[in-house]
Amino acid sequence: MNTKNQIKTKTKTYTTSEMASICGVTVGSISVFIKKNNLKPTKTGQNNAKYYDDSVLKQLRLHYEKSKSKRDKTSNNRDLKTDLAVAQSENRLLRDQLDAAKSTIEILRNELTIKNSQIDKLQNLTNQAQQLDLATHTQHQELLEQTQSTDEPTKHKHGLFNWF
Repeated sequence: MNTKNQIKTKTKTYTTSEMASICGVTVGSISVFIKKNNLKPTKTGQNNAKYYDDSVLKQLRLHYEKSKSKRDKTSNNRDLKTDLAVAQSENRLLRDQLDAAKSTIEILRNELTIKNSQIDKLQNLTNQAQQLDLATHTQHQELLEQTQSTDEPTKHKHGLFNWF
């Protein structure tokens, strides 16, 4: 009898939650697989806990390794689609920003053209004002010279009572 007990203790048993943790899936997924394949527990422990042997764990590992590669491909496709959608959204946003920048540049160019035109007009007015001032000054000088040459020099009386 001791040899039978030793053989039983040498084989490891697993609960559904332990197998789920090892396989990286949920307990519910393990339970569905067990029911679907009609697998029977090796023993039942406290609180009706079911224990399964290594052969069940091997079947589960094999099953989930195959389905994992399928899940990885599916999730990889989803990741690629998500990445593509994000990239397209970012491209649209960048295009919109570029269009806004282009329109701003065009507005600024138009304003610069207007400002240059205004500066040219101001420069012309400044030149005209300077020429007018110079012409006026020249005429004033000529008139001053004419009046000085035609007038006799008058004697100026000096003193306090000269104004009488």
